[in-house]
Amino acid sequence: MGNTGLTLTMKDKQRIEVIQAFNAGRITVQDAASALRRSDRTVYRMARRLLTRGIEGLVHGNRGKPSKRQTPKRLKKRILVLAQAKYADINDTHLCEILERNDDLHIGRETLRHLLRSNGIPPKRRRRSPKYRSRRERKPALGMMLQIDASPHDWLEGRGPWLTLVGAIDDATNFRWARFVEAETTWSYMELMERIFDSHGLPLSLYSDRHSIFQAKREPTVVEQLKNRYPLTQFGRAMDELGIKVIPAHSPQAKGRVERMWGVLQDRLVVELRLVRASTIEQANAVLDRLLADINRRFHVAPKDQTNLFRPAPSRSRLDRILCLKERRTVAKDHTVSFEGLVLQIPPSRRFHSIAGRHVDVLQIKDGSIVIEHRGMCIARFSPEAVSRLVRTKLQGKTDLKVA
Repeated sequence: MGNTGLTLTMKDKQRIEVIQAFNAGRITVQDAASALRRSDRTVYRMARRLLTRGIEGLVHGNRGKPSKRQTPKRLKKRILVLAQAKYADINDTHLCEILERNDDLHIGRETLRHLLRSNGIPPKRRRRSPKYRSRRERKPALGMMLQIDASPHDWLEGRGPWLTLVGAIDDATNFRWARFVEAETTWSYMELMERIFDSHGLPLSLYSDRHSIFQAKREPTVVEQLKNRYPLTQFGRAMDELGIKVIPAHSPQAKGRVERMWGVLQDRLVVELRLVRASTIEQANAVLDRLLADINRRFHVAPKDQTNLFRPAPSRSRLDRILCLKERRTVAKDHTVSFEGLVLQIPPSRRFHSIAGRHVDVLQIKDGSIVIEHRGMCIARFSPEAVSRLVRTKLQGKTDLKVA
């Protein structure tokens, strides 16, 4: 083929051989068009260029020339500096959005990815080989099932305390609710559910892991066995009173939507908190509210069924007596009851001469106070400050009590 100074690929050589064979009359135009996957007209043009211009006529005219659409070197250099310093440890897609939003730098995600990898900047997350999982279809309607979970993480990257993000995601639409709390507790989930009730209403079911907050670890009592009931946690009892079924998942993958939500938030939310230098739980929740509004707008999924299955929530006073710690206790002969590791003394009452041996309901409501009721009447009340003093001085073992 002669020395033309061009670097020919295997396809170039095959194309030249076919056109040379056609020009020599060894194959027909139809055979050449079939071999090159081109039209007859294109074969004639290629044959003419080979005769008039030689091998160079069959090579694309832009080969070896810089593209007019390539990213400027100054822009690449600036992005690399930002990606290694101010915007370090951010995934490629999120980095594209931040560069456009904060620095008015426009670059495609694939172009950015190639730029970072070619300069030795690794991806934030290594992709794992996928495992086989059977598909579970989304629930068809909003409010049919929410997946709930919590994510303890160094969200503030050392600028403040470790926080826990409790959240829920609607299985049908991907609508998300979340809140930063100090720790994953029964109260934190009850407060999350209260926010959901206030904004949307009561869902039909919740899909959770097998944490002791959701699933009691003890064996059922004789009374529970006779009633054919499983033991309930405080959270499970509250949801049962509201007619919300709690479904335990058998693996993290089973509740993949909420697990993926943590992946997105641990990736994006940490960066947003870093950019505003958030260091308190109040600042973190303010950033979270803004980010969730954007995510819910952008990643909303239309349900198959447009029916809203959220039910109206009960009144505030009734809800406060459901979203609480509640136990039925038998009064001892010295008029004391045990509750969440505390022994509570019932004062004398004009209504009842003695209630020893009788059943009472003991509640801790969300303000932290403890109320003891008998026949629907309050017979003792302990203020949040009194509860805190009792916890500090007389607590025996672990407790779910809210302390002032």
